[in-house]
Amino acid sequence: MLKIRIGRDFGGGVAMIVVSLLFIWFGRELDVGNSFQMGPGYFPRMLSLLLIAIGALIILQSLVIAAGEEPAEAPNWKAYALVILAPVFFGLALSRLGLAPTMFLMIIAVSFASRYAGWRGSVALALFLAVCSVVLFTRLLSLPVSAFGPWIPFLG
Repeated sequence: MLKIRIGRDFGGGVAMIVVSLLFIWFGRELDVGNSFQMGPGYFPRMLSLLLIAIGALIILQSLVIAAGEEPAEAPNWKAYALVILAPVFFGLALSRLGLAPTMFLMIIAVSFASRYAGWRGSVALALFLAVCSVVLFTRLLSLPVSAFGPWIPFLG
């Protein structure tokens, strides 16, 4: 009988497989096509299959490698909440704040999820990623997203 040696890895692998199967299920009606004529369902299907393979490897690792003798830590619910709510905030705030402030605020908020992140490094990372996102998405890719939205009247 198999023994789960690292329960957190096992749960994470199972979660990756379940989410990937849900993506495949919800995208089942999209035309996949082939590698030379990709349909709208090609990328989500291939990404889901890749995540299933990675999830299976994580599950295998959790069964084979023994965990250390470290005491179990309590779940960091603040980190879970911040990481889950950050994309929701991004989706709701992007059209009103614009790309740069939304990225900045989202990265600052998620940095509070880590006990290792300092405020100086978080602000520097947030500024860097906000500027890079604006340059990449608005200038290089010409996506229809503004750097600053209507809620920032002096820049938008």
